[in-house]
Amino acid sequence: MNSLKNRVALVTGAAKGLGKAIALELARNGSVVIVNYLRSEKESEETLTAIRKFSKGSIKIKADVTNEKEVERMFSEAAKKFGKIDILINNVGNFIYKPIDKVSSDEFRNIIENNLFSAFYCCKKAISTMKGYGRIINIGCTGCDRVTIRKMTSPYYIAKTGLWMLTKSLAMETTKGITVNMVSPGVLESSVVKPENSEIIKFSDITNAIMFLLSEKSEKTNGANIEVSGGSVLGAD
Repeated sequence: MNSLKNRVALVTGAAKGLGKAIALELARNGSVVIVNYLRSEKESEETLTAIRKFSKGSIKIKADVTNEKEVERMFSEAAKKFGKIDILINNVGNFIYKPIDKVSSDEFRNIIENNLFSAFYCCKKAISTMKGYGRIINIGCTGCDRVTIRKMTSPYYIAKTGLWMLTKSLAMETTKGITVNMVSPGVLESSVVKPENSEIIKFSDITNAIMFLLSEKSEKTNGANIEVSGGSVLGAD
């Protein structure tokens, strides 16, 4: 039995890259997918076209998920169309690579809003629409559950560590039938920075972990972090 058939799944930042790969995998497995995007209009249309080969009822919604009112509008549109959200993948994030003392206040705020506040807003709305069943997966990063500090990426790791704490808190506080977990990639094929000797992680490695967390086999898995790094350890350097 396909546990994802006709499930309604919202993927943030799904126009391209990892988000697109996640959205396509969900569609291949029978889910109706909501493609969230902000600026990538052309890419979002191409992604939706590809998704509709597997899931004709899928749609796209333009929304800035760092803005709570935009998130509320997005979920309102989804509710009018589908009546619920079963699956939420918080994929939106942003990255900066520079010394912490060179990071401006606006840059720091942008990283926190994109990687943490966006997930907080979406989780709040998703949980309120989930009816007896819900799966939330937050996209973290290697080491974020171990208070990892890395040179040149401090704001990013601060945000992702906060996202891990949010994941654990929601897992503890949500009602029965709803699980909240995290998948933490190592160095992705699309990563801006690729440290020497790091194993490159494919999008399919991440979608495999996500599909496990969405399967019936993971029904009792809640508040977990699956690190997909190929064994590479990213720590203080």
